[in-house]
Amino acid sequence: MIALLVAVPLAFGFATVAFPKLSRYILPFVALFNLVLLLGFVHPGQVTEIGKWPAAYGIVLVLDNVSYPFLIFVNLMLLALSISATYEDKLGVLLLVLTAALNGLLLTGDFFNSFVFLEIIAAVAYVLASQNKNSYAAFKYLIFGSVAGILYLIGVVSMYVYAGTLNMAYAGFIASPEYVQVAGILIVIALLVELKILPLGLWAPDVYSNGSTVTPVALGSAVTVAIFYLFSRIFFNILEPVKSMPVYVLSLISIVFAQLAAMKQKTLGRTVAYASIAGASTVMAALSSGALGVEKIASAAYLYLFNEAISMFILFTIYGYLNHKGFKNNSVAGIAFSLASISLIGFPLTAGFWAKINLLTALFEAGDYILPAILLVATVIEAGYLIKWNVDLWYVDDDSENEEMELPFGAQVVVLLFALALVIAGFMPDLITAYTDKIASHIFDFKTYFDTILKGGM
Repeated sequence: MIALLVAVPLAFGFATVAFPKLSRYILPFVALFNLVLLLGFVHPGQVTEIGKWPAAYGIVLVLDNVSYPFLIFVNLMLLALSISATYEDKLGVLLLVLTAALNGLLLTGDFFNSFVFLEIIAAVAYVLASQNKNSYAAFKYLIFGSVAGILYLIGVVSMYVYAGTLNMAYAGFIASPEYVQVAGILIVIALLVELKILPLGLWAPDVYSNGSTVTPVALGSAVTVAIFYLFSRIFFNILEPVKSMPVYVLSLISIVFAQLAAMKQKTLGRTVAYASIAGASTVMAALSSGALGVEKIASAAYLYLFNEAISMFILFTIYGYLNHKGFKNNSVAGIAFSLASISLIGFPLTAGFWAKINLLTALFEAGDYILPAILLVATVIEAGYLIKWNVDLWYVDDDSENEEMELPFGAQVVVLLFALALVIAGFMPDLITAYTDKIASHIFDFKTYFDTILKGGM
């Protein structure tokens, strides 16, 4: 049944090619179908062997305690996007395909199909990046993404040569550590490009600031969360011998440069784009710091990731509709924007507060004092430019106030609900940490994953 999470959106995507106007109306129902299926009809521990081949040598889809909450979150983001965004009819088909690819990436249990789904996601992302006549940024993203795709494929082929199988669990079980290092380096570079860690993420500012209500929202929330899942699955659950220190150092550098760049930007779109890079870099630094099996750091990193994804969804959606128009006649947008901002900064009684407090506490307990120091400095910088933008937008007084620019009703509902969710999580953080703790406890448990994915036989 879990195969329906891929098959249904893909089938509707192909079925609506000739009728693109239908796709934009079908997309929210498909996303809602996925959520109903996940919440009511499937459960962790289910494995689907495509073609009845043994899992070790065939295509396998796996739903476990790690992929399950990620699937719920990503499909919730896609449902919200389908309600809040305004886009051309033809993009509805691509978003259906993107939904199938993201679900496939979260479910796949073999390296080759992870590559296939990553390339489908990338192909859709290149088209989305070109929106609003943003061809140069899309071309730059295409160059970075193509190199990343080649490196990932070479890494996958290397794993197959060394292990004789593409199954993630089986390959991780039998591959020698020295071979894992070679394949792992290639794969991690590819994923760092997609996760926009500087300097490998230099494509992101131009793409994210194109003014679309789809591009930065889709890439900065659903796609980023899914690729962080893949990174965690491969490097915590399968290829443990890969050294994390270079990734940790690069992520720290990326945090500093991204925050300084965000502070210097003159447009809101590029400011939020660099803030998104800094957020992703913080998550990557935390995951790299916790790569030796520190579950508390990993749990805090996932909470930080979910807070970033929701907050960036709000900020990018509002920017896509209002650009630099103020909030005097858009109070709902202003309230949501301000709540998302203070959650990103980490003010008390928001999800961001607990994300930063939990992360700092876990890092100190693990003896890591470098990331906390950089995180505190980055928070001060982030508070400075986000507060400045809030003041400017609430008290803007120029000709733009006469323009007819406002959020559609669907977008208002979505951003306000997400903003309230950040506040509710601030009052009741256990609602989220219960899931992040479970993810962290299972992501380092290779034996359970191995037994689940290969229970059909080798």
